Amino acid sequence: MEVINFSRANCKNCYKCIRTCPVKAIRMKNNQAEIVEQRCITCGTCLTVCPQNAKTVKSDVEKVKKLLSENKDVAASIAPSFAGAFYFQHYGQVVSALKKLGFAAVYQTSMGARLIARDYAGHYNDKGKSNIITTACPAINYLIQKYYPELINCMIPVVSPMVAHGRYLKKMKGHSKVVFIGPCLAKKSEIHDDNRHDVDAVLTFEEVKAWCSEQGINPALEDCVEESGFSDDANFYPVPGGTFKTIKPLLKEQWRRYISVDGLESCMEFLEELKKGRLKNTWIEMNACHGSCSNGPAVGSTGRGVFERLECIKDFALSMGSESMDDSGLLPEGYHDLDFSRHFSAMKVEIKYPSEDEIKDILAKIGKYAPEHELNCGACGYNSCREKAIAVYNGMAEIHMCMPYMRSRAESLSNLIIESTPNAIIAVDEDMKIQEMNPAAEYMFQIPKGSFNHKPLNCLFNDDDFRLVGQTRKNIINKKVVIKNYGLITLQNIYYLKGHNLIIGIISDITAREKARQKNMEVRQKTLETTQQVIENQMRVAQEIASLLGETTAETKVMLNKVKQLLIDEMPGERDEHED
Repeated sequence: MEVINFSRANCKNCYKCIRTCPVKAIRMKNNQAEIVEQRCITCGTCLTVCPQNAKTVKSDVEKVKKLLSENKDVAASIAPSFAGAFYFQHYGQVVSALKKLGFAAVYQTSMGARLIARDYAGHYNDKGKSNIITTACPAINYLIQKYYPELINCMIPVVSPMVAHGRYLKKMKGHSKVVFIGPCLAKKSEIHDDNRHDVDAVLTFEEVKAWCSEQGINPALEDCVEESGFSDDANFYPVPGGTFKTIKPLLKEQWRRYISVDGLESCMEFLEELKKGRLKNTWIEMNACHGSCSNGPAVGSTGRGVFERLECIKDFALSMGSESMDDSGLLPEGYHDLDFSRHFSAMKVEIKYPSEDEIKDILAKIGKYAPEHELNCGACGYNSCREKAIAVYNGMAEIHMCMPYMRSRAESLSNLIIESTPNAIIAVDEDMKIQEMNPAAEYMFQIPKGSFNHKPLNCLFNDDDFRLVGQTRKNIINKKVVIKNYGLITLQNIYYLKGHNLIIGIISDITAREKARQKNMEVRQKTLETTQQVIENQMRVAQEIASLLGETTAETKVMLNKVKQLLIDEMPGERDEHED
């Protein structure tokens, strides 16, 4: 089941989780990191290093709250590493805090370590096995089952102290529900490894602290509840070497070499050596976390470093006293009836390996055509370019997850744009010293390449506008500026580059355009003047014509009237008739 993953909103493609994941169980898909459950060993390393706090963790808090509301007999099994995670004067204060949350009883998981100690001792004494690996850490168990299945025969076939304790609390103490409280995320997966349901839910120290804070509970301020502590070496279980310390009193003969390994990288390195078969008769205690359980991924904020937490755990174990484990009085009656055996089976992760030609084809797509192009910088999260190519082949990585390639590509594109643009681009600092200028600027101002870098801008032209932008942080947009000494008419955009303390000027040469515009205006002016002159001439001619027409018309009227009168005089009878 999925226990941990990443929030889609927060992932920023920094690849830090991939770099730190020891088994490369994180897939990048559509620029989003996601954990592939089949590959994951639930160590939680990726979540502790995520700079964006993009983790999502399956929480059983609501489930436990529901159990507590429905059932009055819920027992808490708290890991002995609590002594480094919580502040208290006495163990009973932590018990009081947990009981305030609703737990009917609180026990230390170190009882589970005590219960399986005799089984561990029995396997230690089995001379039919050469090398033996402890199985208290579920993250290590998953690591071996998935990535080193050939070493499963070295794993002690015994349940973890958590499971043993849960089984004991239900079978012998009669509690109906058991909740484990500890610093480990892998425990959230472990309780589902079989269908026995010895533990019903897992809460991390981080979750319990948040829950207590929500309820206004501070363990350090609680009254002390008298609870029986455990005064044997099982309290050292969360400390590196704790398993061997727990079984040591039960060994009649110590004939095996003892090796303690903590931290996943060290564990994987050791497992690689173990595969070679050169180690014999070795008792191997392995813990995924540096500092063992004192440094689990879900310890929560403590204000203590890992070494201080280790010392707190040791001090607590010592303060409870120390009694010999071979004292049968420390073990409850009837514990022999409990079966603590467990079978571990292979969960091998299948990885497809591309051919050499397929690897070369993948690398070629990001500009890696020869071995010298393979920088193996690790920025993508993988140790080498070829390892990343295999991840791409398996769908675990995206082809362009290569920082040098993407940077080179971005730089080449930006350089191409800057160098090919006809606009002059000049960058100056706040002292008006030229930092960079592109070829178009050098051509525009007729200067040799690079000869004006770090020289004052006013050596080229008046820098008043650049100074104004530098002082006010207000950009100047589309200002027409005449640069007389170069015979240029320019359009200037000047920007302040926040965070870099640079002023960037983008200068367009509009001299030809302005001259063409001026010439066009002159032509239009001349056309306007000519048109006006034609209009005036036409008006003058029209007026002259009108004047002539007026005089001619008057003379014509007089002459026509005279003709009419003559005609009337020549027809005498007609006038009399007309008058009648």
